[in-house]
Amino acid sequence: MDVRIALVAAAVTLAVIVGGVAVAGDLGGERGLTERWVSDTETSISANHHAVVAGAVGGEGLVFAPVSGAADSAECRLAALDAATGETRWRNDVPPADCTIHSVADPALADVDGDGDSEVLAASTTEELVAYDARTGDVELQASLSAYGYGRPAAADLGGDATSEGLVVDAAGTVYAFDPDGERLWTRDLDGNAYAPPGVGDFTGDGTDEFAVGLGTNEVVLFDAGGEVVWERDAFGESVAWTATADLMGDGVAEFVVATTGGTVAALDGATGDALWTRQTNRFAAVRAVGDGDGDGGQEVYVTARDQRLRALDGATGETEWTTDLADGSAQMMPPPSIGDLDGDGAPEVVAVTNGGTVSVVDPSDGHVVARYARDETVFTHPTLADIDGDGADEVFLPYANGRVVSLDYADDRSDS
Repeated sequence: MDVRIALVAAAVTLAVIVGGVAVAGDLGGERGLTERWVSDTETSISANHHAVVAGAVGGEGLVFAPVSGAADSAECRLAALDAATGETRWRNDVPPADCTIHSVADPALADVDGDGDSEVLAASTTEELVAYDARTGDVELQASLSAYGYGRPAAADLGGDATSEGLVVDAAGTVYAFDPDGERLWTRDLDGNAYAPPGVGDFTGDGTDEFAVGLGTNEVVLFDAGGEVVWERDAFGESVAWTATADLMGDGVAEFVVATTGGTVAALDGATGDALWTRQTNRFAAVRAVGDGDGDGGQEVYVTARDQRLRALDGATGETEWTTDLADGSAQMMPPPSIGDLDGDGAPEVVAVTNGGTVSVVDPSDGHVVARYARDETVFTHPTLADIDGDGADEVFLPYANGRVVSLDYADDRSDS
């Protein structure tokens, strides 16, 4: 079963219950969120739920948006947007026969062919992994999958030979590694669907990266560079919906954090897969953002759940440091938060969104909300933070369920908003 798609579909039907905020724009607070632009990428459905990726490519700021549309329509595409204006620079259309609410998966921005320039990697319902020239949209790599791609692909030097491998897990749970020419290096079939973002990092401490996968059938698997299973663990009898990769213990070795539909959040030892800690939150827990938000030298894991609360967990112990209510009541599902430096002062902020369309900037030292923005539109995915103009401060890019992408800027104080 497609766990996250089912949650999105259910959330669409519950949109009236969850409620949108009946205003659009800055809601006030200590500081301000300014709307920079809204893209002209609206579709006829309200179920877009794949996140954008953004970055500077060849000195140009670009945002790459997966846009889903109505079945058998010409609405589905991967669109490259000008990060300064939101205008479409190029688009690659999905054939109408393959157009669905998950036609293009979360894209990734990485140098997959070693030429020094970043490509855009995206899997789609055409059952392919494609790498596009980020500036022109020209296809540079194309590789077949056994099913449609749902999760974000990755590029990593798994073998430590300065050559990147393209990595992807399709919706049927098949793991692929491709060389820079698109030739298949290895394939592994897992017994279960995969919808959570995979993880890349040095989990075992051997100096090379491994590839971690969480499944909708309750398992987590770590692969080495050759596609051999390092370890396999049950994820507490619950489907893995979201993941994060970070060095929680400060020892130079990555841990894999999983969040499940049952509400369990756990940090898994990268070398063994054993749980270093587990924390029970509310159902449909979501993780993505990890960082030292309070400046104490340790990492925090930021978690949301269907109770619409944002929690900061101590990365080493899993203990709750603070909790903030983002909205009243319960939602069917909540996107995970993101973390970045929005004002360029060297200290991070946490950005969290609700299904109802509200964006909150949260002070990670104590959890209080310092700025809000809202649209009367639903949100099903996380915000992307990226410094695309080189000023040292991250901008916020958020796709709403109707397909439009909104870019927000964080003002230093209310007088600048």
